[in-house]
Amino acid sequence: MASRKTSSKSKKTKAINMDEILELLHEHAETGFIHTSYRDETKRFRYLINGDKSAIRDSINIMEPTIQGTLSKDPLRNMRYLFIVNTGLATRYLIEEGIPQETVYSISDIYIQKADVAKTIDEIRELNKEVWTIFVETVREHKKENQYSRHILECLNYIDSHFNEKITLELLAEKVNLNPSYLATLFRKETGNTLGTYLMNIRIKASQALLTRTDYSYSQIAYSMGFCSQSHFTAAFRKISGLTPKEYRVKYFNKSISISLPSSD
Repeated sequence: MASRKTSSKSKKTKAINMDEILELLHEHAETGFIHTSYRDETKRFRYLINGDKSAIRDSINIMEPTIQGTLSKDPLRNMRYLFIVNTGLATRYLIEEGIPQETVYSISDIYIQKADVAKTIDEIRELNKEVWTIFVETVREHKKENQYSRHILECLNYIDSHFNEKITLELLAEKVNLNPSYLATLFRKETGNTLGTYLMNIRIKASQALLTRTDYSYSQIAYSMGFCSQSHFTAAFRKISGLTPKEYRVKYFNKSISISLPSSD
């Protein structure tokens, strides 16, 4: 038994040592390779948080191994790693800038999942362009609105994570330590909507995504979005979108990205 333990310990991955680091430094010196400077990286992300479309153009450099370095000997895997690392960095900058974190993480997660199953380098390059375009558009849209105060941003982050649950003004007021009446006034002033209207819009947008991307039944969608009945869901959906859920699905259902799910209807 003792010999087995010794054997398993010897198989553990060893930490890199200084010789390995010096070897890589020598290799870079021989080839003339130099990583992108911190100043250049910062400039790119400053473009991003300012909603400047130059960030999309500069994001092409993010996907260049000759500039960014080698994270894997396999070219496709290396490109995938570069995409994941830099998409992750972008999300941090956007969250620090005040974009609701669940919105940013959702965009990031979707595109990282797409990159994970991408078959070619060109496909990942295209995904990189797409995600940076969406990031910039998200920033520009955010800047059109009033800058949210800390209390309202906390409320929006909570709503993004729990919009399918029962959310009351009293609940949010308790979480941000404000008087409910004052929070109601502040929320409407900064978002342009009452809590009820804002929450309903979020639920309908999420429902639209489910209607066009999945085979969930109408009742499943209704209850998963927190509606008390399918009829209530249908009425609210028609009021906001101008279509019934069935009409919306027929018109916009995307077979190429749909997910089949069990139906209870």
